[in-house]
Amino acid sequence: MNNLPDELLADYAARFYGFGTWNAKIWLIGMEEAGAATFDEVDARLRAWNERGRKELESAPLFYPAAGVKSWHSANARIEPTWKQIIRMLLLARGERDSQKAILDYQRAQFGAAEGGACLAQLLPLPSPTTADWPYQSWSTLDWLRTRPLYLKELKSRRMNHLKDRVSEHRPKVVIFYGTTLADGTSLLPSWIHIAGRGRFGQAIEGQRILLSQQTEHTLFLVTRHPLIESDTYFKQIGKFLHNEYSGSFA
Repeated sequence: MNNLPDELLADYAARFYGFGTWNAKIWLIGMEEAGAATFDEVDARLRAWNERGRKELESAPLFYPAAGVKSWHSANARIEPTWKQIIRMLLLARGERDSQKAILDYQRAQFGAAEGGACLAQLLPLPSPTTADWPYQSWSTLDWLRTRPLYLKELKSRRMNHLKDRVSEHRPKVVIFYGTTLADGTSLLPSWIHIAGRGRFGQAIEGQRILLSQQTEHTLFLVTRHPLIESDTYFKQIGKFLHNEYSGSFA
């Protein structure tokens, strides 16, 4: 069995946070990226990250093809399921159409791009097909990758603090956390509250338990459910609400 390069893997886990730019006014933060179900996929990703300069944030339309993933940015690209709903919400918040063509065009060229208007970050760095899968125990000799709990203990607090510091430094207009619970029922809200640096979130839309929010002096923080467990209708409603109430932050 081949192993991933330990030094490169450890550096990636410590320093890679996602796609786009910290200077974007809209940030989207999830728990971890899906995918990378095979050794070769993860190995290609690490090598692309190394060859492109080991950046804290990459440009998605350039990085994915460099890592051999052409499904989302080529001429024959298809819509990525998680991104679809996030992009739908952003387009509607900007007062634009959320047609399939509009979503795919935005995904190909702008979503997570270095010069785009949105930063796409992850609390945890290593992609995994699901939170129940943990292939890294077979792909690495690093002790803290033997189990997912050891991985969380090694990285979670450090990365929460780094994201919190980045929010304080760059003061984005909007930070949208997507996902509220893990498959085992563990709540993600404590992590989102820590990064926001404030207390509990409240309901954003009176009488409807679909969107959590809190407003600080510089940033509107929002929490949605995960795109893979919600419908088009759910994200349409949120996008239209954000356009009606906060259009200036998304324009």
